[in-house]
Amino acid sequence: MAECNFYIIAVPTPLDEHKAPDLTVLEKASEMIGQVLSSDDIVVYESTVYPGATEEVCIPILERESHLKFNEDFFVGYSPERINPGDKAHRLTNIVKVTSGSTPQVADFIDQVYGSIISAGTHKASSIRVAEAAKVIENTQRDVNIALINELALIFQRLGIDTLEVLEAAGSKWNFLPFRPGLVGGHCIGVDPYYLTQKAKDVGYHPDMILAGRRINDEMGIYIASTVVKRLIEKRIQVDDANILIMGFTFKENCPDLRNTRVIDIVHELQG
Repeated sequence: MAECNFYIIAVPTPLDEHKAPDLTVLEKASEMIGQVLSSDDIVVYESTVYPGATEEVCIPILERESHLKFNEDFFVGYSPERINPGDKAHRLTNIVKVTSGSTPQVADFIDQVYGSIISAGTHKASSIRVAEAAKVIENTQRDVNIALINELALIFQRLGIDTLEVLEAAGSKWNFLPFRPGLVGGHCIGVDPYYLTQKAKDVGYHPDMILAGRRINDEMGIYIASTVVKRLIEKRIQVDDANILIMGFTFKENCPDLRNTRVIDIVHELQG
C-alpha cells in the first residue's frame, strides 16, 4: 500500500446508539493511510459525511500520522459514492460523479482520474464542502419526500381514500414527483439526514423538517403492524393465534443487505 500515490477511502459512516454520526471507521482508515503517506500523494474520500468533516476530522489525522503538511506535501479530495444497491440500470460508470479537490490543480487532476472511467461524466464542485453537502442532501431530500407521502398515507387512511389512487391521479401532472409510501431503512437514506442535522445543530440551527421526516419514517413499521392487527380484527381472526407471513426482510428489494432494515420494526410490533 505504501507504494501507492492515489488513495480512495470508501468506508461505512454509520450512526451510534444516539443517532449521532459515528466516524470511528473513517478515522481509523485515515490513520492507516496517514502512516504510509508520502510527498505529493493524493487521498480522496468517498464516504458520506457532514459538510466539513474531511477538513475538520480527516485531514488533521493524515497530518498527524504522516508528519506531512496538508496542501504542501500531500493533497485531499472528496468524491461521494452514488452506488444504488440492487439497481442494475444505474451502475458506477453511468452515474455522474461529483468530484472536488483541496486546490484547483488537484481538483482538476481528481476530476480527470474519475472522468477516465465514468462514461456519464463528472461534475467538479467548487470545494470539498460543496461536494460533501451535495451528497448528504441527495438522501436527505429523498427521505423528506418519502416522509411527506407517508404522512399523506396516514391522513388518507383515516379519510377512507386509497393513497395509491391519489398518487396515480396526482401523477398525471407533469411536475408531480413520483414517490410512494413505505419503509425507509438501509445504511444511506435513513442514516445520512442525521449527519446533516447534527452539523446544523452544531452551528446553532434546529432542522425541524428533516427531523420530523425522520420521525415519521421511523414510525411507519409500527403503523403497518397496527394496520395488520386492525385488519385481523375486522376479519374476526384471533390476533394471538394468527399466522402472519412477512416476505422479504432486507431494507429494499433486490438487495441482500439487512443493515438498518425497518421490516424488523413490523416484526417486533407484531410480536409485542
